[in-house]
Amino acid sequence: ADPALREGEDLVFAIRWGVVTGGYATLTIPSVDLIGGQRAYHLLSEAKSTGVVETFYKVRDRNEAWLDTSFPRSLRYSKKILEGKYSVDEVVDLDQTARTFHRTEIRHDKNDAREEKQGTIPSNVLDILSSLYYVRSLPLEVGKSFTIDVHSGEKTWPLVVNVKKLEKVKVKAGKFLCYRVEPLLREPGIFISKGKKLEVWLTADERHMPVLMRSEIFIGHVSAELVKQTLHPPKDAPVLAAHSVPLLSDF
Repeated sequence: ADPALREGEDLVFAIRWGVVTGGYATLTIPSVDLIGGQRAYHLLSEAKSTGVVETFYKVRDRNEAWLDTSFPRSLRYSKKILEGKYSVDEVVDLDQTARTFHRTEIRHDKNDAREEKQGTIPSNVLDILSSLYYVRSLPLEVGKSFTIDVHSGEKTWPLVVNVKKLEKVKVKAGKFLCYRVEPLLREPGIFISKGKKLEVWLTADERHMPVLMRSEIFIGHVSAELVKQTLHPPKDAPVLAAHSVPLLSDF
């Protein structure tokens, strides 16, 4: 088993704008599920605003992905986004054999507009969340560069990941020797707006655990800093029935 992909891993981050803690985010691998007959790591990322930020801009985001346990490829991803007055649900199913995707989106406004799209994908494409875990599984070395096909919305983008240098990082969860990794998008608008920088510090051990993420935004920098990490023992017989994974019809 890949040490970077462990069922039961639970990472908690504080999100900061400068000195203000605006919320908390989690990255977890709660289970191994069955998606269309394929075993897949269930990856879950949640973000929640707190304190003063909560009063004027409420955030409740839930991003999920299902990463095939046998190949680095996504089988499904979903997101439920609530940011201020903006609210949307999306589910994308990726048929890696037929090389097609099916995307359903519901925007929660006066009309609750529902939109369905289908299209083609390259083989073994990843979604944004799965791509972070895939990068963790790579043989990272300073000076190395990797290119990944990332599917977002209705398009596939080349994501270039550069391993910049080894640095010591001190966060609330401890001190770590890390690779500073810079993911760069050839196109705007997935991780970050074009021309802005995103940096991720991954531990220089077999787990390549993210301990710090920092990005430039229009008001300076926002960072996510690891405050707590837990490895829960995996559940026994973790295969779930395919229908137990949320579909958009369940929302």
